[in-house]
Amino acid sequence: MSRTLGIVGVGLIGGSVGLAAREKGWEVVGVDAPTVLEEAVDIGAIHRASTLKEVRRADLVLLAAPISKTTGLVGGISPTDALITDVASAKNAIVHEAEKHNLRFVGGHPMAGSQLSGVANAKADLFSGARYFLTPTGKTDPDDYREVAAFVRELGATPTAVDPDKHDLLMAALSHLPHIMAAALLKVASDISPEALSFAGPSFRDLTRVGASNPQLWSDILAENAPALGEALAAFAGAMAQLGSEIQDKDKMEGRFHAAREAYDALGGILVEKSGENADIAIPVENRPGVFAEVTTLMGSNGINILDLYVRHSNTERAALVLTLDAKATEKAQELLGEAGFRAERGG
Repeated sequence: MSRTLGIVGVGLIGGSVGLAAREKGWEVVGVDAPTVLEEAVDIGAIHRASTLKEVRRADLVLLAAPISKTTGLVGGISPTDALITDVASAKNAIVHEAEKHNLRFVGGHPMAGSQLSGVANAKADLFSGARYFLTPTGKTDPDDYREVAAFVRELGATPTAVDPDKHDLLMAALSHLPHIMAAALLKVASDISPEALSFAGPSFRDLTRVGASNPQLWSDILAENAPALGEALAAFAGAMAQLGSEIQDKDKMEGRFHAAREAYDALGGILVEKSGENADIAIPVENRPGVFAEVTTLMGSNGINILDLYVRHSNTERAALVLTLDAKATEKAQELLGEAGFRAERGG
């Protein structure tokens, strides 16, 4: 018997869920703007356009609209006997709204995405191997939780149960706070000197990369998670004040960096320099189509694994592609790049 999945909001995440669900035999219908639904049908993310009235009769409903609209959708989809989940990155308000309407609801948040947006960029394997938070409460029916968890596994993700309050604090610290920090760092540097950013090195670029995220999307996310983010900001401000009082104490600051390094190692960070295991090589390149692909393909086709990469710009015409490799592979990489007409310099 065919199972029906109703998706409300068929963008990157909703479309990716639809593509993956169709591969597992689900009938997928969508609710969104007509132009979005037409594109979703064209790429195979949904079988056909639908209405909220019809979606209420689906076996499973996925709310994948922007986070600022999700709480309203939870209230608007009632009454229904359908099992409902969502993909919003803040859970508290949404979960409480679902409980207020006595819905069969299991909150969800896939830890997967892309810097791209829109259903045109949807991928069936977007969730493959990803962590997928589910936020049951004491009022959640165990069978409903098991059903949503089974669906998450069908998408290729790993379901992980977490309390809604704890989820929002985790996201505030691990995702939302870094975006605010990036915005603040960029402002501080810009205020010091208008041309300051042209001198920025790799560490500054790494810390502020998320500052280029979608402004409307992130203003929505931060507003929805304001209570938890307030707690994280207060803790961060306290930590910064403590560090500020210790700057002239070399022993204390050294201890702080040792503790930070141990914490990073505990995350499994592969980019921590440990006894020369990893090394960076910088490859000056011209700004032309396909040049990055030439370098990465050359590495991959010769069995050299790229642990990380970023682009260091000098001007609009030239840049350096910086690769982090196993230190033992750098000599071979430099040799291959030289034979291909590239110059590669090993970092210190």
